Amino acid sequence: MGAKQSTRSTATCDSLPSRDGESTSFESGGGMSVDQRRMPKNSISPIVPPAPMPQLMRPETFEEKLYRKFKAEPLVPIGCLVTAYFLGSGIHSFYNRDPKKSQKMMRLRVGSQFMTIVIFVGYAGMNAFTLQLAPGMASPSDRFPGIGKGGSNREEDRK
Repeated sequence: MGAKQSTRSTATCDSLPSRDGESTSFESGGGMSVDQRRMPKNSISPIVPPAPMPQLMRPETFEEKLYRKFKAEPLVPIGCLVTAYFLGSGIHSFYNRDPKKSQKMMRLRVGSQFMTIVIFVGYAGMNAFTLQLAPGMASPSDRFPGIGKGGSNREEDRK
């Protein structure tokens, strides 16, 4: 019905002609790669190191993330601390039945919250918008040589 398939796992080759005219015999699985076996003995083969194993990233701890965020945007946590101070002071003056100071502290709290949000948006905008040009795009000073170097583009100034 069908052809019988071979179940041999190792392949052997009696001889392999090389460029020198001598024949080289080998058996597959002899500790050499296929490329090394096919290359003549006198040729120089490039040694390619094996690819390194990919390193798995370990999860960032809370302290590491906090330190990284504080270092990247130092004014945001400062604004949060100032807001918390005004809030605590306002609540304290409310319990001491000092309505003027309580009202003043709550207004300062709202102002510090607003400034913290403005600072936060400013950091986000700084990170989102860069002034780098697209690859292959010429800057205005490259396209118009007189601009940006203190020169003038008028005809009479060039003469």
